[in-house]
Amino acid sequence: FLVIVFLFHMANGTVLPLVMQTLAIGSGRQGILLSGLCIIVAQIFMVLSAHICGTYSGKYGRKGIFLVGFFSVPVRCLILTGLLIVRGDNNASFWLNCLILSTQILDGVGAGVFGTMYILVTSDIAKGTGRFSMSLGLTTAAASIGGTVSGYLGEALAE
Repeated sequence: FLVIVFLFHMANGTVLPLVMQTLAIGSGRQGILLSGLCIIVAQIFMVLSAHICGTYSGKYGRKGIFLVGFFSVPVRCLILTGLLIVRGDNNASFWLNCLILSTQILDGVGAGVFGTMYILVTSDIAKGTGRFSMSLGLTTAAASIGGTVSGYLGEALAE
């Protein structure tokens, strides 16, 4: 489970800055607005998906909901890759930039589901052992290390 948490955060960590950079370069004031909206859209959908997870995780099970959050990252990256290929090097239209921005919905879903469910899954794993706090600390450390490694890898790939 620690490896899954690490890989999720390593894969997801630098996508938002790269999306924001893509929208900001060459778009002037519109790019700054769209970059700010990246965070707002992701946060709105994160709150909504976290609420849905809290409501339905006991009813439908945690594994399936957790997988939705986990697989939102590769789906988001595939959609972004396709949109960036369509965009090319020239300045994109406002509507294509809005489509790129809409991929942040998947970021919010992934973050909301993962943020809610990893605590519940950690609780399930540690149940009856008396080691929940240690397990949660390890999974949080794995998330932090994954996010840090993501920054370094993203910078290396972007160069």
